Order: sequence, then structure tokens, then C-alpha cells
Amino acid sequence: MNNRGFVRAFVMEGLIGIAIIAIIATIAIPQYINYRNRELNKEAKTHAYKAYEASQAFFRINPKAQPTVEDISQYGYGSSPDIILIISGGKESLSIKANHVRSNKTYRIDAMGELSTD
Repeated sequence: MNNRGFVRAFVMEGLIGIAIIAIIATIAIPQYINYRNRELNKEAKTHAYKAYEASQAFFRINPKAQPTVEDISQYGYGSSPDIILIISGGKESLSIKANHVRSNKTYRIDAMGELSTD
């Protein structure tokens, strides 16, 4: 085999290798993005539930008050800089919204503890 044939074979193998890597990346990258979004959303949902549980503990001591994030932190809620948590209403009209800063899904828990998404 002469040098030209060797170079052509080497280039062809390289192109095939690049094509295989491109195919794998085409499949893997969207899967990774979906996985990451599921994990971000799971974290937001977990914070919504924990905030609800802490607010219920807050209401046992302060049934007429409207809780804040700082208030429920004293009752077991651990905040995270990646989670935006909004609490509104009192015991009967409670609304907790939680979403991760890198996600577009918001979880809402009402006074009855029912979870919904926006």
C-alpha cells in the first residue's frame, strides 16, 4: 500500500469515528438535558413539600399568623439559594410556590396540601 492509500484509509477511519461520536452526542445530549430537568424539578417539588410541612408546624403555634420563609425555617424548612419559594396566605388560604432557578416549572401547594404545577 502506498502513502496515498494509507492517508485515505486514515482519513476515512477518522471521518467514520467523528460520525459515530456525532450520532452518540445527538442521542446523549437531549437525554442528559431531560435528566437534569427532572432532577431540578424534583428538587423544587421536595422544597415545596418541606415548606408545606414546616408551615403546618408553624400554624400549630401561630394559627392566625401568615408565615414567611424565615418563619418556617425555624420549623424545619431548609432554604436553598437555587430554589425560589413564595409563601402567601394564612392557615386557610395558604399557597406555596417553589421553582428551581434553572427550571421553568413551578410547583404549587395549597392549604389542603394538594400539589399542582404551572
